[in-house]
Amino acid sequence: MRADRSSFGWRWLGRSLALRRGQVARLLLAIAAGYGVGLVFPVATQRIVDAIVAGRADLPLLGLAVLALLSIGAEVALTAFRGRLIIELAVHLDRRMSRRVFAHLLRVRIDGANFKSGEVLNHFQQVTKIRDFVLHQIPNSVIDAGGALVAFGLVFYYDLAVGLALAAAAPVIVVIASNQISGIWKSAKAYYQAVSVRDGTLAETVNGLPTVKALALEGPRMRRWNAVIASVLGELSAVMDLQRRYGLRSQAVSRAVTLLVIGVGCWRIYGGHLTVGEFLAIQVVSARITGPLLSSADILRMAQEVNVAIREIGSFLDLPRERASRHPPLRRLGRGGIRLDGVSLTYPGTARPALQDLSTVLPERGIVAIVGRNGSGKSTLLRILLGLQRDYSGRVEIGGADLRDYDPRWLRGRIGTVDQDTMLFSGSLRENLAGQRPDAASIEAALRFAGLGALVETLPQGLDTALGEGGRTLSGGQRQRLSIARAVVRNPPVALLDEPTAFLDPEAALALERNLTAWGRDRLLILVTHHLAAARQADRILILDGGRLLGDGRHDDLLREVPLYAALWEDYTRSMAQPAGREAEAVS
Repeated sequence: MRADRSSFGWRWLGRSLALRRGQVARLLLAIAAGYGVGLVFPVATQRIVDAIVAGRADLPLLGLAVLALLSIGAEVALTAFRGRLIIELAVHLDRRMSRRVFAHLLRVRIDGANFKSGEVLNHFQQVTKIRDFVLHQIPNSVIDAGGALVAFGLVFYYDLAVGLALAAAAPVIVVIASNQISGIWKSAKAYYQAVSVRDGTLAETVNGLPTVKALALEGPRMRRWNAVIASVLGELSAVMDLQRRYGLRSQAVSRAVTLLVIGVGCWRIYGGHLTVGEFLAIQVVSARITGPLLSSADILRMAQEVNVAIREIGSFLDLPRERASRHPPLRRLGRGGIRLDGVSLTYPGTARPALQDLSTVLPERGIVAIVGRNGSGKSTLLRILLGLQRDYSGRVEIGGADLRDYDPRWLRGRIGTVDQDTMLFSGSLRENLAGQRPDAASIEAALRFAGLGALVETLPQGLDTALGEGGRTLSGGQRQRLSIARAVVRNPPVALLDEPTAFLDPEAALALERNLTAWGRDRLLILVTHHLAAARQADRILILDGGRLLGDGRHDDLLREVPLYAALWEDYTRSMAQPAGREAEAVS
């Protein structure tokens, strides 16, 4: 098996095991001791049979019988000892692989990443397969291979002709295996990719199950699942078919080897060159040669599947991480607000820029609203400011330093963020709020600010109440309030809020917007919203359209100077007046 070019590969696995070199050394000693103990039984059997045939039964013969029985017990004890060592090494290797893949997932750049959720899930599943292969199949294969070599040596010791006959079969085995490797590799890779698609489809359906049921999409999703499973099973069948063909050839060679040993052995007995006991010993040890041959089909398939898994995980771990452009990275936020100078960005696979030559200066404190139609570049700008989108051209400065010079994770820890699509995590309310380890008073104040104080008091376990996966036990509005509390509890110098009141009713939205307006006076608060009544309260309003900055100023000025803003305001006021008119009609 070839080493992977990635930093993750067979060499990395070897270095990981070298960290537990003491346990590995004991495992190798146990394997070597097993070889020695494995010789006792066939040799003792040969001596006993030859003595019985010669009509000799004495005390030394009884001693050989006891020694043979003790060798069986010793082999069992060594196997148990090897098993315990393998379990300890398996836990160590699994922990290192899982931690490395998960840590990279948290650090990988997501702006240019081309991986899918199903692929990542499959990578984690393959960690178990790699671990089992490295710590179960490889040691067992080494034991079997070493046992076969020792058996070869013992056969040559007993009779040169039988040994040469066995050696003549080795090239046939090598040719059969080499012819199958490339085919199994291609099939194993196709199977791996099919499993990734299956896992992605499953994750997508589980996460979107409420939508599937609400839109009655069970039929289309079932048809999609059937097609995906058909692909997986087709690729699996191809792998298993190659294994079956190799297994049949290996079985034929194994049977031929057995017949060859019997034939040559009988010929040597007939010529007086081999005793019956020696022939019986050769038969016993030859099983240690044909046994690995029969199981080699499974091992070859698993080896190729694991080789594919290692290369695919290695490719994932080679994806670029989020890193500052300087070393050491900047971890100090200076004064000076935010400056954008000629910022442009075009997403891969699209012709139209998401942002075009955007230049502006935002103050260190104050409220700046960003408005525009859907697709105007508002969310893209927030992603750039968060350092999530780093392939832009131009320059972005925060606190007087280039955005790319900051440690990305450190900088985001100083920015309060509310996403349009609120994402919560399984765990308690406290765990969802306490990412930056705030004190209890800060958590309480943030919950009151977001209007969640009364809700927490009604929960059976208060802040320690479990939310469930994705916070599904909360309503959309409650999830959004919790997201706001999560941003406020950090007391950040910069806050980026993307439609923070989208899931709240008008009255609750107005109350929360008043709180946010007061809170934003002590920091730079950037508010992306379609709720122009909230934007009207901002110190400045930026108008984006097609990725370009069309206007920058206060509400009254923009109404006169920017036709797009005037049109947006007219549409907004009309939409707000219609519900009021319908309510008046209902009352009359």
